[in-house]
Amino acid sequence: MTNSSPPSYPSSPKMLQSLFSEAYKAAKQGLCGDRVLAQKNQVEERLAICSTCEKYNVEAKRCTVCGCFMLVKANIETSECPDGKW
Repeated sequence: MTNSSPPSYPSSPKMLQSLFSEAYKAAKQGLCGDRVLAQKNQVEERLAICSTCEKYNVEAKRCTVCGCFMLVKANIETSECPDGKW
């Protein structure tokens, strides 16, 4: 039996900074009259990329680089992968 340590995520302040940055970009996009939510096929594509990434925690559905819940982040049009994969 192997002891598997829980995944580590960025610090709380770093995750809050990412959250506020994403929220700001989405709000700005919406206020300009542009699309805020990504199209279904784009979301599916993003999540497929995440599911093959070694930095993706499958059980929690979170990225260990940014700490985001990917089912949420992938749906935001302006969001980007912290590793530049999408």
